[in-house]
Amino acid sequence: MVSERKDAGPEAGKTKAGGRFAGRQVLALGTFDSFLRTAVVIGRMFEQQGATLKIAALAAAGQKAQLSDRQLKAGGIHENVPMVSAETLVKSRLFRDSAVVIAVIDGGRARELFLSLNASDLAREKSRPILAIASPGLALAEHLAGYMSRAPADILCFNAPGERAQYVEAAGEIGVDPSNAIVTGLLGLDRRPRAPSAAARPSIVFFEQPVIPPRRMQRNHLLAGLTDVARGRPDVDVLIKLRHAKGETVHHEARFHFEDIARKLFSRGGQPANLRFTHEPAPELLERASLAVTVSSTVAVEAMARGVPTRIVSDFGISEALGTAYFVGSGCFAPLSGLSPDMPDVTRRTWLDERSGASTDPEALLGRCAELIGRQDELGAALPMRSLAPAYGSAGFVAYALGIGGPVAVHAPHLLDKPMRGVTFIGSVAARLRQARVIRQRRKP
Repeated sequence: MVSERKDAGPEAGKTKAGGRFAGRQVLALGTFDSFLRTAVVIGRMFEQQGATLKIAALAAAGQKAQLSDRQLKAGGIHENVPMVSAETLVKSRLFRDSAVVIAVIDGGRARELFLSLNASDLAREKSRPILAIASPGLALAEHLAGYMSRAPADILCFNAPGERAQYVEAAGEIGVDPSNAIVTGLLGLDRRPRAPSAAARPSIVFFEQPVIPPRRMQRNHLLAGLTDVARGRPDVDVLIKLRHAKGETVHHEARFHFEDIARKLFSRGGQPANLRFTHEPAPELLERASLAVTVSSTVAVEAMARGVPTRIVSDFGISEALGTAYFVGSGCFAPLSGLSPDMPDVTRRTWLDERSGASTDPEALLGRCAELIGRQDELGAALPMRSLAPAYGSAGFVAYALGIGGPVAVHAPHLLDKPMRGVTFIGSVAARLRQARVIRQRRKP
């Protein structure tokens, strides 16, 4: 559990009297930092309509320090945040007393949660939480796999109409009921128009991603290119917003952390005085940025929505793997060598409004939740849960997998192969050692 925080903000726990969710409890559930931040932002929307907001983190397997105090504070979270497994959460009053659970969780945790719900006895309750799943950011890869992991939700929020259409089409192929799909846009996006900048110096802010691009060579090129920009424009501050601090846990941990790359790069030519790394929250950086730059981060859409001139790094081309394909049509691609704080806002509004996820519709979620709560109240019993099949496989396969390995066989079937792989590896090493001994014996005079 995250330790108790002493710096609770003035807005923490505030609930408006009245409102369509008055007297209801809403649980904001996340996994990693950006996930939990988005869940809380959405939860505050319910809080503003009368709900009491609770916050919890869904524990990821093997993660002991999933959320640091710095990460919580940067996300505007001042409440205590218990960290629990899916199985423990589903059994808890924190979960069962909630009218709505806003889950912003990765695909693995979604499967764990729905498998735990499938094994629970919520059908005996007079009511159960309405479970809505939203996205923490842009859906850049494994779209259909991610959608199907979350398909058993009562409400499945999509960033853009095209993504919902993709889910509906795939659902129709195998018989998944797509009526839970709604388009809300990126509900965690900060769309406030930024105040006129009072910064004394122009600034270029690069927003780093831990594994995009993934290769050391590519990340070397990024930092070297930004360093060249800083050296070429000593009158400009070049800020590199790091995704996480060394030792912190995130959904995708950096294999080649920029601070490690910097030590080697700057040992040869020194670090320019006008280039520095920062952990300041993205919204604060966007307030004063002359230019926002990234490869494919969600913050690019936020910058565009707030009117900040934005550029997508084109040095590595356009590909689905890097997420740059998402920005085709934005008009914002540029090479590192051409970056300047004087670059204008060239975002194509049609792309931004129709395809980026920047156009948000909270009422689509709020209204659907109120509708399902009302339906459950009229019924006087818990609404039936959506089936795991066929989103997780045919009914026959799901039953077979659960029978031979329990939930892990559905959630993470690769784990069932590990003992066999281990035996094979050990056997292989043993065979090589035996072969080496035979060779040595043959060489003896």
